[in-house]
Order: sequence, then C-alpha cells, then structure tokens
Amino acid sequence: QDVSAESLPLAAARAGCSSLVLRRMVVIEEERSDEEEPEEELTEWQKEAREEEKRQRNADYLNWRRGFDQMKREQKTQQAESEKIKEQGNNFFKLGLYMQASMMYSEAIELQPESAVLYCNRSMAYLKQDMTHEALADAEKSLEIDDKVENIKAYWRKAQALLELDRLEESEATADTGLVMQGQAGNQHLNRVRRRARELATMKRLCGDPWSVKMDNGIEKRYAFETDGTLKIHVFGQYVPATFDLSVEGNPRSMVVKMKPEGVGIGNGPPPPPRPYIFEFHDNDQELWLCTPVSSDELPTKFEGQGFDRLRRVAPEAPEVEDASDAEPLDVRCARYIRAMNKAMPLLPPQLPETPSEQEMSKEVLVMEKMSQLRRKYGTKVHMRALELAISPSSAESAELAEVALELQKRFVTRRILPPPAPEPEVQHADVLASSPTPELASAAPGEVQKSRPLFACFAGICGGSS
Repeated sequence: QDVSAESLPLAAARAGCSSLVLRRMVVIEEERSDEEEPEEELTEWQKEAREEEKRQRNADYLNWRRGFDQMKREQKTQQAESEKIKEQGNNFFKLGLYMQASMMYSEAIELQPESAVLYCNRSMAYLKQDMTHEALADAEKSLEIDDKVENIKAYWRKAQALLELDRLEESEATADTGLVMQGQAGNQHLNRVRRRARELATMKRLCGDPWSVKMDNGIEKRYAFETDGTLKIHVFGQYVPATFDLSVEGNPRSMVVKMKPEGVGIGNGPPPPPRPYIFEFHDNDQELWLCTPVSSDELPTKFEGQGFDRLRRVAPEAPEVEDASDAEPLDVRCARYIRAMNKAMPLLPPQLPETPSEQEMSKEVLVMEKMSQLRRKYGTKVHMRALELAISPSSAESAELAEVALELQKRFVTRRILPPPAPEPEVQHADVLASSPTPELASAAPGEVQKSRPLFACFAGICGGSS
C-alpha cells in the first residue's frame, strides 16, 4: 500500500514494526520502481553516434596519456642533463673559474628555466666576476621562482649585489627580509651584508663637508670625518688628528674616537683614552648630534649633558674641480675601453675539461682579472656606454666605434652573456655591420638565453658595479 510520510507512525504500529524500518521499505520500493522504468528507445543512428563518441573519448584520452608520459620522460632526461651540467659548473666555481662556471649554469638554465637554484648559483658566479647588475637580475629571478626560506642564499646574493651597486637602503632591506625569514637561526652572510650596508650609508652621511658648532665661550669646534676612518677635530685654530670606529647595530648609533699621539703636542703627555660617542642625524642630514660622557667612560643613552653638541653642516668653500678625464668625449674613452676589453677577451672562450690544468686555470683567472681592472680604470659611466653599444652596435656615431662594439658583442654572445642579436631593420654602418660572423663564431654561438629577463637589466653589469 502507498504510505505517506505523515501516516508512517500509524502504519508502523499496524504492521508491528518501527517507523524507521517502514521508511526504509518505502525508499527501497521507490528505488525499485525507478529501476523498472523502461529505457528510451534509441534509433540505430543514435546508437552508432553514441558508440562513436565513446570511441573518440577513449582515443583522445590515450593520445593525451601518451603525450603526458612522453613529456615526463623528456623532463626527467632534461633534469638529469641539467644536473650534470650544474655539477660541472660547481666544479669550475670551486676552482675559481667563475666565467666558465657561469657559462655552465647558463647552459643548465636552458634545460631547466624554472630552477631557482641555477639562477642563484649563476648570480654568485657573476658576483665573483664583478658582474653586479647581472648578479642582481639572477638573484631577483631566483626569488621570483622561490622566495621561501629554503632559498635564503638568493636573499644574500641580492643584498650583496645591491650593496656593490651602492643601493644601500635596498641592500639593508633585503638582508632584513632574509633575516626575518631565517628567524632565530640567523645568517652570518646576511648579517655581514646588512652591517656593511649600514656602515656605508652612515659614512656617506657623515663624511664630506665638515661639521661645526660654537661652544658657549664663542670658540668654534669642527669635526671633519673622512671615508678612510680618519677624523680631524679643529679647535683653537689647530686640529687634532684622530680615528673613529662605527657601530651601526645599536640605536642610537655609536662610535669610538681615538686621538693620535702626534696631535697632542710636545710636553702635553700621552693622548687621552678612546672616547665613546652616540650620534644621530637631523634636519635632512644637515645637523649632527654628538654626545660623549664627561665624568665617565660609559656609552651615553640620551643626548644631554655637557658632552652634547649639535653640529651643523659647513658649506664647501669652493666647488670641486671636475676630473680632467671627463673633459674627453665619452665615446672616445668608450672606444679605448672596448678595444682593451676585446684584447683581454679571446673571441671564443676556452673549452676547459672537467679537471683543468694549472696552466688553463691561471690563464682563465688572468682574463677575469684584466676585465675587472679595466672596469675599475675606466669607471661605470664608460662601462655602461660600452654595454649599450654591445647590445646595439648600430647606435654608434662612427663606423670605427660600431666595428669595435660589434666585436665586443660577439664575445658576449659566445659567453652566453648576450643572446644572438636579431636582424636590425636599419643599419647605420653597413660597411661594418653587414658582414656576417665568422663560421667559427657561428658554430660556437649558443642558443638564445631566457627572454623573461629584461635585456638591459640583465647585461648592464658585465664586469660592473659602482665605481
């Protein structure tokens, strides 16, 4: 009989069973009635269409599965090959052959473009070659892929590159981020970079124009801090030479000033003991607060008392004389620099064995040292212009400069520093740029490097950094 939900208790009582059992009987009966519904009649055409659709789905799945399995096999092969090349790069790095190491890492990156470790390793190899801009770009790419604590070395590389580029606040901030992630374990490399960034930032603010204050008796006192850690204290028309050591970890910052014996004067006895100071900058770095204890040797904690001076920055008496070398046109200096770079770098890098000989290692190290010396000699401005010309030789204002820039470009391409250049629509110096590269170079030029990195940001630091 049909039993509604409302009559279940009554029906259960009549049947001598629980309402729960009766409810289950009703549900089973409903399911049975559903199963007994006749299926829809299909035509032969509809049946064939359904069968064909089923066969097509099976075929599509099998094709997808075969492709997926093939992709996994290729990926495993690429990973294995990339690891092998990376290990060779690590071996070169341990031997001090940083240029060869960076080439190996570049080759491994082509097989594993999403490996944070490879970019991190190449960043360190670039740092060892004074290729600071490229080191920064690789460290940032590594962190873009993996910014977790397991990749803490990338924070170190980035902070170090920013430090060498004189981007001190960014360097300190990057080190702070890494140290926060590291937690109580700490990291000596990041601590060292952060401390150095703070020291250099403080020295930039402290040194330069001297600081002056008039004492209560009307006598002027001056402090002139130098970047080499020396200090001249002018008072009573004479100066006392001294040295200073900064401590940038506390708040406020502090220093220890030591007087030199030659500044005390004959018959005045030995120099006084070292004096501790705390200091702060105010008024947009135009005012310096200095405080030293008067009746004790303990470091002050507040700016107060007789040992507290508020010094103001003294304007320079005469403008600095411009470097005579800057009077020479930039492209003239750049041409000399590029010629020297081309002479220092062979057209093709040596193909070193897995275990190079002492002679091979010495020759490679000598090339790297020559390149670093040239960068320091000519300075960042000339170096950056040379890189612009290497990326686009046709932008040179003369055929002679375009020719040497093209030779520099070839050397960068063979070392996987620049990708092979794309054909340029307009060639300014056809007599130079229309000539094709030598067969030797064409066979040695590597495949195109990763396009995800901005070209100028990637290659603006070859053998570079701040001068």
